[in-house]
Amino acid sequence: MASYTAGRVPAFVSLGMVVVDELRSPGKTPRTNIPGGSGTFSTFGARLVSGRDQAADVGCFILAGSDFPQSVLDRLEEWDIDLTVKVDPTRLSTRGLLEYHDAAFSRKTFHYTTTPLQPTPKDLPLPLLAASSFHLLAGPADLERQVGELLRLRSQSRDTSERRPLLVWEPLPIQVSAAAREAHLAACRLVHVFSPNHLELIMLFQGPVSPEEADDAAFRTDLVEAYADAVLDAGIGPDGNGTIVVRAGSRGCLVSSTQIHGRHRWLPAVSFAHGSRRAVVDATGAGNTFLGALTFAMASHDHDVLVAARQATVAASFAIEQIGLATLERPADGQEEERWNGQTFGERFKTHESMQLL
Repeated sequence: MASYTAGRVPAFVSLGMVVVDELRSPGKTPRTNIPGGSGTFSTFGARLVSGRDQAADVGCFILAGSDFPQSVLDRLEEWDIDLTVKVDPTRLSTRGLLEYHDAAFSRKTFHYTTTPLQPTPKDLPLPLLAASSFHLLAGPADLERQVGELLRLRSQSRDTSERRPLLVWEPLPIQVSAAAREAHLAACRLVHVFSPNHLELIMLFQGPVSPEEADDAAFRTDLVEAYADAVLDAGIGPDGNGTIVVRAGSRGCLVSSTQIHGRHRWLPAVSFAHGSRRAVVDATGAGNTFLGALTFAMASHDHDVLVAARQATVAASFAIEQIGLATLERPADGQEEERWNGQTFGERFKTHESMQLL
């Protein structure tokens, strides 16, 4: 195991995978060794919110095989995060093929090309195990196992806080169905925040969503709120007072909690001015980025979920401007703020902050 910022207890860790992707698109040379996966993008979201000064509070764990590319490590090391790599020399790294089927990048397919190496709490070194928050991407059964293992290992260590860590759950899309609704509702009681996207939430209650229902023109805020209410009524978190954050793409996000007056608040998505050089290129990883930012903001800055969700919304906008990760531009003199794709996180957040709650 190699740790690049050893000993410090981070505010955030994702138990998602860091995947080495190959990207293919029509008429272009394939791109290889591209960092991807929920672990990568959620860490990216946390790092956007942390800024340079708190970068070391962002933990990142990679379960790697013998062939893990140095170029991916180099990219992540640029962020100055608490990066830990555990290598299994008998296995190949988690690799995937992300294939775009049109020039607009609107149709895509993904599959793993090696057997995935899924991190679990027992893989984490003590400093990461002691983190104050975790992002988890899992089905209900796996979530129950991971949370149980995480809490058990933390209870056995004198170096971890007795306080229960903040747990943010992103449901595994392929396991979301009406048949699995009760399992998801039961698992929600283990976490503080449950965050499906709007189509996944609808699928939990209605079953498969047709192309017509998935069309943006068919979007219904009342339906999303009704199903969010049903999740709240079933109970989220150990005390039943948790939050559901529904990610809804261009519609923004819905934050619902019994602790919010009226239960529901819609936050608008970041909008790019018509004719701006900034545009939506590829939404891959945007949801993971959102949740990494949300988790870090809630845990590190002690923000309420509405403020954290606004920061997460801004973070997600940096994930959709390009294929892959945004480019970090360091200030030459070390005094100015760092920039991502030519803009600071603070600048974009300030602009978005001026938009009123719907």
